[in-house]
Amino acid sequence: MRTGHNPTRIVALLLLLLGPALLEAQASLRCGNAIVQRGESTFDLLAVCGDPDLRETIRVGLLPDGRTMPGVERWTYNRGPQQLVRIVEISEGRIQRIDSGGYGYRQFPGSRCPAQRLQRGMSRLELLGECGQPDAKQILEPIAPGVGKHSRLVAVREEWFYDYGRGQIPRIVHLQAGKVVRVEQGRRR
Repeated sequence: MRTGHNPTRIVALLLLLLGPALLEAQASLRCGNAIVQRGESTFDLLAVCGDPDLRETIRVGLLPDGRTMPGVERWTYNRGPQQLVRIVEISEGRIQRIDSGGYGYRQFPGSRCPAQRLQRGMSRLELLGECGQPDAKQILEPIAPGVGKHSRLVAVREEWFYDYGRGQIPRIVHLQAGKVVRVEQGRRR
């Protein structure tokens, strides 16, 4: 007869007991001695945590006539390389979601990162942390709405251009809703 403990059962029991506390930790953000939570206003977030390091619109409301209206914003708090990045999604002036990203950055580098670092799936913050600001960028028009009477949220689309200099192949990075969805080669100068 075995008398040892089953590690799988112990982990399952810990997750069962700690699960709600872990979910609650993700639903809040501590800045100094204060905490903000899902459902609180952007004014509360600004009062507790200050301005974010990166503020981006990731979705816009597309009206049936083609006009756009505010949709979903992502605010990112970069606390440096020793702490996790905190990501807050905001819609209609309220905190909808709070997530953690990877470790933060001390400062953003210049735009001369190796092209191999430009990877599909990177967040805007990861892209800035690895490669810095692009040499040029443009926001693309949202895709026209289908037939219907209601507005809908659509992802913001952008193209970022990284120029590696004369004789080198530049890269065009396609972002959608703040994530890299494609990297392509540009025309060599």
